[in-house]
Amino acid sequence: MEELILPKQGVPSPALAAQIQEWINALPSEGLWNWVSRVCKEEQMLPLHSTSIYIWALRPDGQVLCMDHEAFSHPIDREIDPLKIYAVLQQGTRTYPELSMLIPPSPPGIRQCESCAGLGWVKLPEAAYADTCIRCDGFGWY
Repeated sequence: MEELILPKQGVPSPALAAQIQEWINALPSEGLWNWVSRVCKEEQMLPLHSTSIYIWALRPDGQVLCMDHEAFSHPIDREIDPLKIYAVLQQGTRTYPELSMLIPPSPPGIRQCESCAGLGWVKLPEAAYADTCIRCDGFGWY
């Protein structure tokens, strides 16, 4: 079997790994509405980005994971798509700037989405809320 080679992603320093663990420990887990945080806490992963089906999260060892939160068993897999790893970590730095050292080099040809300016969402002119950017599928990059 051929070994999968992913772009070089930074490895958290012991101090950053401890900080990631603290953020995980602080996730709210009480109440039905916090079920995603509760699952992330149980699986020792920090949620960074989500779509209507998937949640991407980071473990203290620097591994990016993807959880299908619509499936009954909530399967969790290691993310292997370089674009998604890059985009998820970029999105994660909006909340946790300390994670910037973990962002791998951008995959060849990747561009920040012009439609949403890299946010992953757009404000709808006729509504008081924002919606996922269709151009980049909510990642901010394509």
